[in-house]
Amino acid sequence: MMYFCADDYGLNSVTSARIRTCVQKNALNKVSVFTNFESPDLLPLFENNLRLSLHLNLVEGTCVANPDQLGLIVDENGRFKHTFGGLFKLALTSGNLLEEQAYQEIRAQVLLWKKHLPPNVPFCIDSHQHTYMIPPIFKAVVRVLQDEKISVSYMRIPAEPLSPYIKTPSLYFTYKLVNLIKQWLLKFLWLLDKKYLSNTHIPTAHFCGILFSGKMDADRLIKILPKYMALSKKDGKDVEVLFHPGYLEKHEINFEDQHIPFKEFYASENRKIEFDSVIKLSERSML
Repeated sequence: MMYFCADDYGLNSVTSARIRTCVQKNALNKVSVFTNFESPDLLPLFENNLRLSLHLNLVEGTCVANPDQLGLIVDENGRFKHTFGGLFKLALTSGNLLEEQAYQEIRAQVLLWKKHLPPNVPFCIDSHQHTYMIPPIFKAVVRVLQDEKISVSYMRIPAEPLSPYIKTPSLYFTYKLVNLIKQWLLKFLWLLDKKYLSNTHIPTAHFCGILFSGKMDADRLIKILPKYMALSKKDGKDVEVLFHPGYLEKHEINFEDQHIPFKEFYASENRKIEFDSVIKLSERSML
């Protein structure tokens, strides 16, 4: 199975509406949802029989748990105060405390998400900016899932397989250096994390969305996805392709008092490219 997933549903009404447009055009079959912003409108997604996922968030907006217990990761107003890099540094200097505070917030977001889901809807999970790949946070996620006895149908592991990219030399010079660094960092972190998942039997998939991150354009995906499909056929694992089609125009950026440090990213022209690309790929029956 190949999943075309849109992240960041529930950020605001505009981004969510554009993701729903992709859903209506049958261009997506998976959507990842924030729980710590506005209450997301999930009914249109349930009606389209999509796979839904909790988009754990530790870097934007405000916390769901009691902020008095989260002084390492939120400010006095309960707003998250670290990016991926800041959380990574905390993992090196205050790993145990980071794990315990992340546990409190992750548990709160997981339980809130469970309230949104009908009993028969599978529980899937991933994280904003891939922050749960940081080992103390990943360990906290697994602890929450075990402590709450949650049956997980899918967990995103953003560690891309190398073979599809090695076998596509025409793309070698299209990768940004920052994405190459991200890819190898996430693969390294997965080597540290996988021990926590080894006895859980939680399903994962081959992931596509790091080397093309910030511009998941159709032209490159058309070249690479057949290699992913061949890999899936060989080992029987699903494939997840990540998009961010919930773009904003510059004049639509209005988060009022919300703490959104990545707002310029949401207004990137490349997000419009991703919106167009996911529709184009669906029209070519890549989904």
